[in-house]
Amino acid sequence: MKIKEQISDMKKVEELINYYQYSGLLIVGLNDSQGVNTTTFLRKSFLDYLRDALTNEFLNPLIINAFSLTMNKTEHIDYFLKHNISIEEIRLSQIYSTISALEKVMRDIGLNKNLDRISNLFKQDNFKRDNEVHLASSLQEAQEPVLIYSSGVNNLMREVGANPFGIKRNYKNRNIKPNYSYTLEQAKNPTTLKRVIDSIERNYNAILGINSSTDIYALGAYIPKSLQREELAVFRDLIIAYNEELINLCKEYSITFIDTETIGKKYNTSSNNFHISSIGHVALANCLLDYMYNNKIETTKPNTRKSISPIKITNKGAEGVLEDLLIDYEESCIRVDELSGYEEKRQIDIATEHKREIEIFQKVLTKVKNT
Repeated sequence: MKIKEQISDMKKVEELINYYQYSGLLIVGLNDSQGVNTTTFLRKSFLDYLRDALTNEFLNPLIINAFSLTMNKTEHIDYFLKHNISIEEIRLSQIYSTISALEKVMRDIGLNKNLDRISNLFKQDNFKRDNEVHLASSLQEAQEPVLIYSSGVNNLMREVGANPFGIKRNYKNRNIKPNYSYTLEQAKNPTTLKRVIDSIERNYNAILGINSSTDIYALGAYIPKSLQREELAVFRDLIIAYNEELINLCKEYSITFIDTETIGKKYNTSSNNFHISSIGHVALANCLLDYMYNNKIETTKPNTRKSISPIKITNKGAEGVLEDLLIDYEESCIRVDELSGYEEKRQIDIATEHKREIEIFQKVLTKVKNT
């Protein structure tokens, strides 16, 4: 499916191409799993469709796609930017993240015997290697980069100790296990949402500290089908509150908020998958094209952003990211010793998650050093 065949107004696309053709166009995607097409792995996502729509003989956008099934928290964005990770390191982390995520699912459902086959699904030779292009440097050098920001929801799920897939099971077992009660308590605690929004604000400061001319398009969260039941209303309310706070933060930073609720309702029809379908990715790309047209062609606005201090870039790449992940793991292990009961179990789960992230970047670093 080609997105150009799905666009109702090609004139908008042509005008956008005309706008960017002399300065060039960098499009960056950070970093939530919502930017991954989970319908069929290695299928195009909305970022790919955006590139296809805006590519012709006059414009060839540079794409840096950092969407991930595992490296999808706000702190990972900070690490990627601070250490100026390369496109190749990002792609390797995506491959190893997907393998790690599949292995975890297969272990959970008892299919350990098939784990050896998973790595064969991904062939590194299918990906063009690129050690020369780096995330922070590319943002710094671009004239008007476009950054699609979709992060924070995975942080929110970590904070409450559940996701839209598992919450129904936890609700059914609420009189047997403490999982649901813990999630309910965390969802109602106002500091939970504040921590997530604060982490998004740190991302905004980092991005704009690298290039204050970056056009950021922040994707809101939609309510997946799995949360439609009335007894799960508290979690729907949490998503609504999350969007409201994100809208306020975007206004403060002159960032474009994208309401994805309509797309989510139409293209998230599974009770077992809270990601949108392949057609949903096409719809989201079209939505983003409309917003880009409105911002750059139809109603151009002066840059009124407040001054933000530049961030320090180390240029350590994957090695620097690994160093920060090790710190996260050590700190989570310290917190385990301070807790008890189900809170201790939750912290052990978080430490285990950090350990998976470390293993991913150990593999990335090994691969990069050996090529």
